[in-house]
Amino acid sequence: MAGNKAKIGITIIAAALASAVPFIIDREGESLDSYQDIVGVWTVCHGETFAVGPGDKLTKDQCQLLSQSRIGQFMLEIVPEIRYPISAPTLAAHTSFAYNIGLAGYKRSSTLRLTNQGDVAGGCKAMALWNKADGKVSKGLINRRNEEIKLCLSGVTR
Repeated sequence: MAGNKAKIGITIIAAALASAVPFIIDREGESLDSYQDIVGVWTVCHGETFAVGPGDKLTKDQCQLLSQSRIGQFMLEIVPEIRYPISAPTLAAHTSFAYNIGLAGYKRSSTLRLTNQGDVAGGCKAMALWNKADGKVSKGLINRRNEEIKLCLSGVTR
């Protein structure tokens, strides 16, 4: 099935989004004021980096809406890349992973490649390879990847 486009239905997308949003927000934390992350990228709210600069400030409500929107956008960007059927928890984990490493990284990841080859569990476990920030292993990323892997594998039935 690797060459075919899997169709992930709206029910799976809706369920995945419902769990991905709180999962990601919980792991990203919240900052209403922009700050530079561990690699120097300007960030605000729950890990948002798009068009963020020094001095940016949002309200809690603005952050919640922004995060819901951006996480949904990430999910809609990765769904066409996935060519093997996956469950809602697995899609939620893939979304969290892509949100954290970026779409370009996700598209070239062994997580996506293995999933598209039908090795969904192997794809989940491959998330562990992305544990570095600025070339250094990060305990925070190890913890996040372990949580993403657990969520991802909870949706694997075979």
